[in-house]
Amino acid sequence: MAENGLDPADVRRPGRPACGRGERAVVADHAQAGAHVVPRSRSPRRLRVFLALWPDADTAAVLHAHGRALQAACGGRLMRRDTVHLTLAFIGEVEADAVARIQAIAAQVQGARFELVLDRVGSWHGHRIVWAGASSTPAPLAALAQALDAKLRTAGFELEARAFFPHVTLVRNARSTPEPDGVQAVRWAVDSFVLVCSERLASGAHYRVLGRWPLA
Repeated sequence: MAENGLDPADVRRPGRPACGRGERAVVADHAQAGAHVVPRSRSPRRLRVFLALWPDADTAAVLHAHGRALQAACGGRLMRRDTVHLTLAFIGEVEADAVARIQAIAAQVQGARFELVLDRVGSWHGHRIVWAGASSTPAPLAALAQALDAKLRTAGFELEARAFFPHVTLVRNARSTPEPDGVQAVRWAVDSFVLVCSERLASGAHYRVLGRWPLA
């Protein structure tokens, strides 16, 4: 991810992807590693999906609190606590039957647990997107993102050609640039990654976890 680009999982794409229409607007683990998605309708559907790091409840609460502090300083719209994440690979819209292929690819990737220290803040697009990032990317995180990218491309999935830049979007539509030392460092113990389906509604983005894979 280049520092002058937007989080790929935040980019709007043509069409309105479906992700379980009418479901509750919450994040829920509906699948464990290797589980398959069973469409609720026989009609073809396209899903908007991405692979990500998803924080545990305590880490999500801390990040959300930091986001609230940034919102107070910069204005804008605070991201909901249940939507906070770090994108590893944005895949975009796929046919529903492609989800099982992505799950199989994710299950093949072996990675190590690591601690991610989010100790810097910044903004993109005229300071409208405010994020928390890391001064140093842990080697296991870089390796995980690279492995997923390589396997997805080999399988024929088209990914954006942007350098990986780990960050967590905390505020949208900010009115000013955050101070570089605007938040205290957040230590995130990462022990898994997930496949997520995203649906954009009038109330904002809503996510459903389609699979989770542990890190050794």
